[in-house]
Amino acid sequence: MKKIYQIVLLGALMIGFAACEKDKFGESIFIDPVEDTTNYTRAFDQWLYQHYTVPYNVEFRYKLDDNGTDPNYNVVPVSMGMADTVAHLALYLWYDVYDSIAPQGFLNENGPRIIQLIGSAMINAAQGTEKLGQAEGGIKITLMKINLMETNNIEQLNEYIFKTMHHEFSHILHQKKTYPKEFEQLSAADYNPDGWQYTSDTEAWQMGFASPYGGSQAREDFVEIIANYIVKSDADLNKMLTIAGQDGKPGAKILNQKIDICRTWLAEKWELDLDALRAEVQKRQNNMDWDMIMSLGFMHEKTDTGNGGVLPPSAWPE
Repeated sequence: MKKIYQIVLLGALMIGFAACEKDKFGESIFIDPVEDTTNYTRAFDQWLYQHYTVPYNVEFRYKLDDNGTDPNYNVVPVSMGMADTVAHLALYLWYDVYDSIAPQGFLNENGPRIIQLIGSAMINAAQGTEKLGQAEGGIKITLMKINLMETNNIEQLNEYIFKTMHHEFSHILHQKKTYPKEFEQLSAADYNPDGWQYTSDTEAWQMGFASPYGGSQAREDFVEIIANYIVKSDADLNKMLTIAGQDGKPGAKILNQKIDICRTWLAEKWELDLDALRAEVQKRQNNMDWDMIMSLGFMHEKTDTGNGGVLPPSAWPE
């Protein structure tokens, strides 16, 4: 009986081997497909890999993925040229800044794992508000309204991109190490989560908020203080503080107290010098070296803006 069983088993194995040979299985599903060298975006994708993924472990997303956006909003993809421009500017005005100031390996350990670009804003028609960015779980930063950016306008660059990046990154940091409770107590009675959008800049400043949105809730107040302090020019910062203290309003005093709390928190929890970060950003903003930015690697230089291309800086309108 044992001999018969062995013969039957041997026969089954031989049939199985024959079937395998006949089927000629193709490549394993676990092996990456061969790279498409004809892809229009291949050169840009390689540049992003070398300048973001390799040094910072960041996935820089510019192709619209429905799974990565809120289905409750209609959004527009970012153009190829704007994605290219923002990728270069972000290295110069954000990543290189932190690399020069923060402890070694800071961004690798604490920086976002995903940066996603969206061409349009996310509009909430019922509230009359729009989102310019969001941070998700300490992992992902989404930047919006990129297609409307004027790349030679530093104030607009800050409003749409860099203030948003500092804002959202500060969210990531306080999600890991909470900010002091004393910060919230400075404006506890003035937070207005449902009506902040009806507050003017002057009103917000005189209450001790860096922006109307800062008056929505404490955590937004905290990151707005950091972001605005870093990117505002000396003239704009002085203007804010001057108006904040006019007519005996307490805004200037409260703003300075909040800046001090943020400064101490960043130094003690993250070994980050807030004033050094601001000084480096201001220096770079005031001396935009486009030759250096262009030399970073890949950049679409086209004679027109068709197909998502961008004009070289020498051709940008004043």
